[in-house]
Amino acid sequence: MFTIGESLKLWAVKGPDALCLADETRRLTYAQVNARSNRTAAALLELGVRPGDAIAVCARNSIEYLELLHAASKLNVRFVTLNFWLRGAELRRLVAHSDAGWLFVDDATLPIVADDLDAGRLGDARVLALRDVAGSGLPSLVALSAAMEPAEPDVRPDPDAPFWMMYTSGTTGNAKGVVRSQYRTSVCTLYGVVGFGFRREDRFLALAPFFHGVTFYALMCLMAGGAVFVRPSFDAAAVLSALQEDDLTCSFMVPTMLGMLNERAEVTGAAPRGVRMLFTGGASMRTRLKERTLANFGPVLYEFYGSTESGYITGLHPRDQRRKDRCCGQPAFGSQVEIRDEQGRVLPPGEVGEVFSKCAGRFDEYYKDPERTAQALQGEWFTAGDLGVVDEEGFVYIVDRKTDMIISGGENIYPREIEDCLAGHPEVRDCAVIGVPDDLWGESVQAWIVPTDAERRPSAEELRAYCAARIAGFKCPRTFVFVDDLPRNASGKILRKERMSTGRWWIRRG
Repeated sequence: MFTIGESLKLWAVKGPDALCLADETRRLTYAQVNARSNRTAAALLELGVRPGDAIAVCARNSIEYLELLHAASKLNVRFVTLNFWLRGAELRRLVAHSDAGWLFVDDATLPIVADDLDAGRLGDARVLALRDVAGSGLPSLVALSAAMEPAEPDVRPDPDAPFWMMYTSGTTGNAKGVVRSQYRTSVCTLYGVVGFGFRREDRFLALAPFFHGVTFYALMCLMAGGAVFVRPSFDAAAVLSALQEDDLTCSFMVPTMLGMLNERAEVTGAAPRGVRMLFTGGASMRTRLKERTLANFGPVLYEFYGSTESGYITGLHPRDQRRKDRCCGQPAFGSQVEIRDEQGRVLPPGEVGEVFSKCAGRFDEYYKDPERTAQALQGEWFTAGDLGVVDEEGFVYIVDRKTDMIISGGENIYPREIEDCLAGHPEVRDCAVIGVPDDLWGESVQAWIVPTDAERRPSAEELRAYCAARIAGFKCPRTFVFVDDLPRNASGKILRKERMSTGRWWIRRG
């Protein structure tokens, strides 16, 4: 099984002059990117990095970020990707936990570590700039690489070597280090190429942070011989222009991004028609947003269900978008899905249980945590603790997370169902539902509402009546909190437990 690094090398031979990576000012071919990655690998060896070592990167999206990833693959190095929104103690803890000997930052993330730097080190990790950072005093990997030869590293690719290590988003507790081998990383990527149908003509717009698992989409495009256009951040106007001017064919955006992109497209009255695949996932997509996306961009929407650990488990393709509402699709290519009860028995269609998945592209282990690895894995099967149901055609519907389920008066209540109901109200732009302590019922339902119009919000009585006409009475929210925005992590997931339930995100209460 070839590795990510070998895939780049292959396309540098098959299509050396084909476009590989691009940003706002540069266009690099496969031959150029492969040579630059080789120089980066040589620079890492010069720094003392050896196969089996760990290097960490905390930086915004860039061409150099992807080149470093491929260099790490060629050297059988563990590549640790860190969330650039972390601060202080959070980042120090993960750098130490990962056992990374080198940490690469850029001009945007240097201030995060500046106060902790001691003679160019963060704990036991040596800190370097991924790209030149004026006035930082840090050595630059780009400058070191420029002095190296572009020959392939004299290291034999090892499919079993631990390669990509991401940290979970931490919505259910302390972040865990999710490790994939070179083999599992390649399999997960290859399954996506086949399942989604990437091809050499594709031009992918990379918007989501590279510390996130959806970077697999960019790798899928590269494995198919396509081009990846890198942007360090999301701006709806700039993205819409890029989709049009660069003839881009595909991108991944969380629902929040898609909402802003639709608003921009509707304001300008123009949406690019060259896009053939818009991927979304990581958070629930409202039916109203789905309809807007289909109306503005055509039948190009792909939704998926998965996790940092599992990879891509299901996919809902454009042909099924309207006939399978609130669905995350059938098992993806290379994946199997079972719905099990608390005794581990496989449930028939129509019954709610815990979602288990099996895929060769899943993770290998939680780093230095065999106990939690054993809890998450049952042989080759993995569960993230989500509750779901499958229909007669094998389509999967995620009901909610076990940890988000509300138990009120002995009844199981799934917040997602109530959120779907509230999202249909014309004066609700966004919403989230949690359980709050209740002396009589144990827990009661509380809804957090972001009004469509901040100056004119719906009343609690109006919203309660709206729900009562559509869902069972015991599911209707008893209290409402009106806010300007909802707390989300970098993946777009709502942070229910950490911030909402403790009231630490209240912007305006009513």
